[in-house]
Amino acid sequence: MTDIQKAEQQALQKLDQLCRQIAHGNYDYTDELFALTCAEEASDTIRQLAESFGFMLVQVEARETRLTWLVEELQELKVQLEEANGRLQKENASLSSTVAQLTVEIDRQRFKREVGAIAESEYFQNLQRRARTLRERHRTAEPKDPE
Repeated sequence: MTDIQKAEQQALQKLDQLCRQIAHGNYDYTDELFALTCAEEASDTIRQLAESFGFMLVQVEARETRLTWLVEELQELKVQLEEANGRLQKENASLSSTVAQLTVEIDRQRFKREVGAIAESEYFQNLQRRARTLRERHRTAEPKDPE
């Protein structure tokens, strides 16, 4: 094997190792990958592969950064939603209490109206007159206590 072939083989092995490290999430080797794009001992094919892998790496890192940002934003929104939900639950409890009080008040008003309607009816007026008459008869029929 010639020196050129050995250098090419070493460059190819280096590219393979770097790509494996990066594939496992170890981005510390990024600079070495980009160094292969202009390494004199590497062939044009290896330099082009290193450059292609470098571009892919940049795109992957950009996506990861974007995803990390989105996750953080979603976590902040989740906290805001939980806070808003807590406020809504308190307001709902307050509104439920108010509705219960208003229902009682409406029932009282309806009761007063219904009682008023009954008290003003001709039938009830007749019953009251009869009751007064019976009370008066009863009072006059009772013997008076001698003092």
